[in-house]
Amino acid sequence: MTTKINVPTILIGIAGFFVSLYALILHIQNLMQPGQGTLCDISAKFNCSSVIGSSYGELASIPLGSYGMAYFVIILSAAVLPKISTVTKKQLAQLEFYIGLIGFISVVALLYISHFILKTICPTCSVIHLLTVAYFVIKVVTLIKNRKTHDTVQSDYFIRFIAVCICLGIPPLACGLVAPIIIDKFFSTPKKTTAAALQSETPVEISINKTNYVGNGEDYRRGKDDAKAVVQVFSDFGCPHCKESNAPLLQAQDRVGLDKVLIVYRFFPLDNKCNPYVPGEGWYPYSCILPQATRCAGLQNKFWEFKEWAFSGQNWTDEQRAQSFNIAGLKEEAKGLGMNVDAFAQCVENEVELNKIKEDAALANRLKIKGTPMILINGKEYSGPHLTDDFTRAFIAAQD
Repeated sequence: MTTKINVPTILIGIAGFFVSLYALILHIQNLMQPGQGTLCDISAKFNCSSVIGSSYGELASIPLGSYGMAYFVIILSAAVLPKISTVTKKQLAQLEFYIGLIGFISVVALLYISHFILKTICPTCSVIHLLTVAYFVIKVVTLIKNRKTHDTVQSDYFIRFIAVCICLGIPPLACGLVAPIIIDKFFSTPKKTTAAALQSETPVEISINKTNYVGNGEDYRRGKDDAKAVVQVFSDFGCPHCKESNAPLLQAQDRVGLDKVLIVYRFFPLDNKCNPYVPGEGWYPYSCILPQATRCAGLQNKFWEFKEWAFSGQNWTDEQRAQSFNIAGLKEEAKGLGMNVDAFAQCVENEVELNKIKEDAALANRLKIKGTPMILINGKEYSGPHLTDDFTRAFIAAQD
């Protein structure tokens, strides 16, 4: 006995395809303007950029949005199978169950990554997950209903199904594979991970303030001032990529040697309340106060310790951030680090370090910053992977 097209399945397939397409668009937007945020960046906890723009946002260099589009194309292919081949209800139920099971397992894996590793929820991804789970539940029920049905029809339905899946599933995957390549070639700075690449550009000379009595204040740095590799970092505390690159940068420096690599840390807050070179206030309400507080901690030789704590806020709830990043919470952290709390609080409340933050932002703007973090090695912009091994190779190459 043959079956008919299932309308709810068609609707789930169409909805899932277009939501996945939107996820792919967000991924592309993140590649073109890293650190700038997207429309579905509601808060630090509910944030598309943190998930889609993370290292888990793609597999085999293909954005997960493309995989989602291909998956829902497969769902649609199965749904229209009765129109292109003779297939029984039981055969179709079994086929769609296995499709749903694959999707369900993928959703469980992605939810684990989102909740326990990234500790952030992507609203767009959540819609895709709900549609996938709904499809699986429907197909489990359908399989149970048809488990006692006898197959009386032999056909080539599976071969036809595979053929349709290949024809319709490859374009989304190809689009996801090609889009980052096109963006990298025409819209962003080429990646430079080898010694030859590092030597191919004209370096930009950037002066380093080595004391608080020069310019608007000292440039806080880690390593020896006479190191051959000078790494300049422009960062934002709400930027997921900045947090992801933070530990690998320091680990690579430790590998190569503090006497050979100097890291100079600057800020480019993604909030126009303290940075006139960005268009809006941004989604992270602490982008202005945290750099100032960190530099105030630097006045008491606690810059790097305070920076680590400030970055950890990306893993907290909105409530925890509100309690920790108000003046009382900042003072509590300063106390825990053994600082003079009154001097620290006075520095923060009087915005002593604000001019230096603006000076760093102006410098980044002159350097044509495209997003955070911007990393320069001996005055040459680095756009390679933000992994310890890659940073290590770049630092070693900069010794020549």
